[in-house]
Amino acid sequence: MLRVTRDKRVPLFERYRVLTPVVEVDPGTTLVVETINHMTPIVRSEADVHPFGSPEYREREETGPIFVRGAAPGEALAVHIEEIELVGLPHAHCGGPLSGHFPLRPQAFPIADGQCALTRDLRIPLRPMVGDIYTTPAGPEPVGFDHGGNMDCTEVRPGNTLFLPVYHEGGLLVLGDVHAFQGDGEIAGEGGECAADVTITVGIDRRYRHPRPLVETPDSLITLAGRGDLFDGITLAVQDMTDLLARAYALEARDAYTFCTMVGSLQFAGCMARRELVERNALVALSVPKALLPLGPR
Repeated sequence: MLRVTRDKRVPLFERYRVLTPVVEVDPGTTLVVETINHMTPIVRSEADVHPFGSPEYREREETGPIFVRGAAPGEALAVHIEEIELVGLPHAHCGGPLSGHFPLRPQAFPIADGQCALTRDLRIPLRPMVGDIYTTPAGPEPVGFDHGGNMDCTEVRPGNTLFLPVYHEGGLLVLGDVHAFQGDGEIAGEGGECAADVTITVGIDRRYRHPRPLVETPDSLITLAGRGDLFDGITLAVQDMTDLLARAYALEARDAYTFCTMVGSLQFAGCMARRELVERNALVALSVPKALLPLGPR
């Protein structure tokens, strides 16, 4: 199977500026993308968990770009997450809204039997997801999360498909920042950060034609939107779902809106760890059950 190794990363200072792909693939290709832990490429012990700002720290260095042949601007990539194999140990600093009471403390978490030892007495199941994934935007300062990016959405996980708009030929897909576990809203500003081998299948979506990130699970459709403060993000997520259902399922716009507001569920999708993140560019998700919709997109 094709493998994109973790040395083929986009440096932080070149984020959104790299337009030369590290690999070209056809639609339908399944490949493994190796990612790093931002403390150091692979955390093997507590000694590898470096403080923020140290020379070994690797903030937002993700793997790619990946060029998907035939993907044109105005279309969307379909990225199906097949499997996430963790490499090394997850870590966190445990910041967030109470960091004034509980100072940041870098720590690595042991893994055994599919569970993580969060503390001496607490074990939690592994539930890996991809935190940072995007198609390279048209410019270095994209609008909100329209291109994807560091969304930290727990639904970008095995079994689900993420749709991302294409701005450049080939899409130029980049991904990384895998979390071994994380709750909605990324309260600490981190999940269980971990290096990983991510198996994906890439394709081109011409069904939904959605202008922002969209997740399809076996049971739900989920619009992701961030724009200004929290209510602005909610408004855009609801508008996007209304438009999607009207377009893809041939519903009247009012009927689509009624469906969204009566059966849709909102959740925090992105990081809510600091006030400025909530007030400036909060990412929210609106999910609706596919079982209640007409049979399939039209």
